[in-house]
Parts: sequence; C-alpha cells; structure tokens
Amino acid sequence: MKWDIEKIKKEVKENLSEYRYQHSLNVMEEAEALAKHYDADVEKCKLCGLTHDLAKEFNEEKNKKIIEKYNLKKTLLDSNYKNLVHGYIASIIAREKYNFDEDMILAIRYHTTGYVAMDLLGKIIYLADKIEKGRDNEIVTEARKLAYQDINKAIIFVITNQLNKLESENKKVLDLSYDTLEFLMEINK
Repeated sequence: MKWDIEKIKKEVKENLSEYRYQHSLNVMEEAEALAKHYDADVEKCKLCGLTHDLAKEFNEEKNKKIIEKYNLKKTLLDSNYKNLVHGYIASIIAREKYNFDEDMILAIRYHTTGYVAMDLLGKIIYLADKIEKGRDNEIVTEARKLAYQDINKAIIFVITNQLNKLESENKKVLDLSYDTLEFLMEINK
C-alpha cells in the first residue's frame, strides 16, 4: 500500500505544537536513517516516526472519547499511563485514518515502552524516538552510537537507563518495560 506522506505530514502538523511537530520530523528522519542502516522498510519507518506522537497533545477529554469509542482499556486513563496513552491513541488513528499495517500499529502503540517480540520496525521507532537529533545528553549520545552498531544493545541501554531514572524518582514502572528488557537480553546473549 502507498501512503501520501505529504498529506499525513500536514494533518500531523495540525494536531501538534511546533515543538512536537519538529520532534516528529526528527524521529521520522532518524527512523529513515536506521531503516537504511538495517535494511528495513524505509517508508513504514518514516511514517511511524512521523505519526508516533500525533496524539501526544490531545487533552484528557479527547483521549477519553477515543478510548470509549474504540473500547480500549479504561486503565489508560489512570495517571500511571499518562505518558503512554498517546501511543495507544495514535496507533488507533493510524489504523483507522491511514490504514497502517499491523506491524506499524504495534510500533506506534509501544514506542514509549517497547514490547516483547519487537520486530525491526518496532525497534527502530522505539530507538529513533529516544535518539533523534533534538535530544542531547550523555545517555542519548551513547545510545546514538550504539544504535548503529547493535540495535538490541542500544535499546537495552536506553531501557536500563530509563528504568534506573524512574526507580530513583520513585515513579511507577510498567511491567512491559521490564518484559521488553528481559526479552532483548535473552535474544542478545
């Protein structure tokens, strides 16, 4: 299937602040570079990078309506899911509005946590979101370097650092992040 990326760009821009739209363009660019490096589907990677945060700035009321309409888990409205709900909603929009393939839906839905049995597309979107050129600190620099050497090691590095940060701040960590880390460590032995 062919998608009209320029039309999707325009629609994504209409739903995001300039800052968030620029982040989405940066993720799209990084996803494209990773796709070329790992011989993945460039078009799918670009589209997922572009749309991964399209619901990031939706208000709680809009999120609630979409969750109810598509019969998603009500727990997505809990404060523990505050930083995850946008991935679920963006994946619904990508499926319903743009007819994205199932692998694209999963990559968008779980771009904040990763997921067990992540495919290459999922790994690329997860990592592109974390290392895009608008982000800059020591962890990002190291992850960026690892990303082009061993994508699994790069994701293990990023998740480990995220978990350590959340735990040090006494924030709740979802089991999905631990499960993803365990999965990647197992396949990377």
